[in-house]
Amino acid sequence: MKKKNKFEEAILDKWQIFTPDTYVEKMLDIAGYRGEDILYKSILENSCGNGNILKKVVERFVGEAIKVGIKKDTISTLLATNIVGFEIDHEVRKECLKNLNCITDNNSIPRVDWQIYEADYLLFDLQKRFDFIIGNPPYITYQELTNTQRENLKKNFISCRKGKFDYCYPFIEKSLRDLNGKTGKLVYLIPSSIFKNVFGKSLRKLLIKDLTEVYDYGNIKVFENALVSTSIINVNRSIKTNVLKYFKISSDEEKEIIKEDLGDKWSFFDKEQLMDEETRKLGEYFKISNSVATLLNEVFVLTKFEDFDSKYIRTSEGSLIEKKILKKAASPRSKAYDKKEMIIFPYYYKDKQLLSYTEQEFMEKFPKTYEYLLVNKDKLLMRKSDKKAQWFEYGRSQALQYMHQPKLLLSSVITRKVNIYELDKETIPYSGFYIIPKGTLSLEFAKEVIESPEFLKYLSNKGINASGHSLRFSVTDFLNYKISTET
Repeated sequence: MKKKNKFEEAILDKWQIFTPDTYVEKMLDIAGYRGEDILYKSILENSCGNGNILKKVVERFVGEAIKVGIKKDTISTLLATNIVGFEIDHEVRKECLKNLNCITDNNSIPRVDWQIYEADYLLFDLQKRFDFIIGNPPYITYQELTNTQRENLKKNFISCRKGKFDYCYPFIEKSLRDLNGKTGKLVYLIPSSIFKNVFGKSLRKLLIKDLTEVYDYGNIKVFENALVSTSIINVNRSIKTNVLKYFKISSDEEKEIIKEDLGDKWSFFDKEQLMDEETRKLGEYFKISNSVATLLNEVFVLTKFEDFDSKYIRTSEGSLIEKKILKKAASPRSKAYDKKEMIIFPYYYKDKQLLSYTEQEFMEKFPKTYEYLLVNKDKLLMRKSDKKAQWFEYGRSQALQYMHQPKLLLSSVITRKVNIYELDKETIPYSGFYIIPKGTLSLEFAKEVIESPEFLKYLSNKGINASGHSLRFSVTDFLNYKISTET
């Protein structure tokens, strides 16, 4: 065997920081790796070391298989088929195989032809996608990589193209590539620096779409010989959500964070940090955004209509629209003049998630509305809509993700005073800005701040003259306003 040079020995020393059993069990629980279903699901551990994670995987797998009465030779075949691992060090791989064989031998299972490759995972072209990927990628810094390694990683991984990336970045990126695109679950124990490192921006962009949970261990020492702040991330492609669940383990705190509010660097607003500062920005406590963009209000917003019967309303042009597809609509102008307006809402909410109808479903459930929209189809198709938007939906639906809750509405133009309106969760604002809380501060608090003389004075300095005494301002102006949360 080729003798390792000092650099390789140093790297392997850091590579072989094995995951403590407590955290292995936690990761498998987070991934939902339990029950009879796991017997027919594939799982990958791409830096398996001596098998700390794979041992627990095999123990769970064998336990479930025996419980449901699967024959021992079939268990052997399933283990060989569904469990895949990588370990670059020859001796450590041998130790891993020994540990796995010990489990199967103790359960009288015929010798398994394990798929534990002695290879560099980053250079290996896997021909399958995995249902589960569980792991603890190597904690190796940019400074510890050779120039050749750096250049190769830059060529092959988006997360490594800029700046001083850590070696775990490409491991995470490749794992996302190798994960089942529809139902895959990835649970990784990672350095928390990933969340804020300026060079981790590209990796964060790759993660954010399917990231559902972060378990932050902060200063809790996870590894005996590694002084690194650690977190567990959960990527779950079977769930589509714009909300990230954040758990701060040291203080047993839990919160939900809207993903798009995280920004380039992910700050989870540590409670101690908040208390250290006298004032914070309004945008840290409230989400302030533009209202929904149908991109054709003349079709979706109904300003003149009458009751036809218990099932329909009739527009001024004589079209019938199902009442079940309608929601109350609001704009600063309509609220100022107390006008009753409705909006066609071609979506539905379920378990706080915004869902879409297929065109066939929409046509069958709301035939009269479909007929009305069909008359306007040419106009609807001319909008510069999002690529995923169907022709009968709003041009942009992103704002709708957060709408199904009480909110405040105000205009982007003020004249002498800020007029603010309270909307219930069923009302859809189609013009102006809307405000929702992110955490503990209430909408009443936001309303009090925005209606204050101090806030009006602030806007007077920030706003752009629109006409006469009117000023136009932006979402950013609101977000940056400094507030004191002390009562």
